[in-house]
Amino acid sequence: MYKVLDVFPIGVILSVTLDGPCLELKNGSLLTDEEGNEIVVKSVAMTHNQEAGDISKSTTILIGNNHLMLEKGIQLSLA
Repeated sequence: MYKVLDVFPIGVILSVTLDGPCLELKNGSLLTDEEGNEIVVKSVAMTHNQEAGDISKSTTILIGNNHLMLEKGIQLSLA
């Protein structure tokens, strides 16, 4: 399970920050939300961190913006 920490719209996509390193996520991964809706990971983003150790604290993914109901705090699962 991945907890959504932040959701930020960027044009026609959403940037979604997830808790933890999420090492098993990759471009094209399929996630499901708490209601069973499927979400395709378009890209696992590379973010800049001030401290090298912070890279394992969160992971940012990009998804299509047809998931506008995605909110902070919900749980996503790898399908």
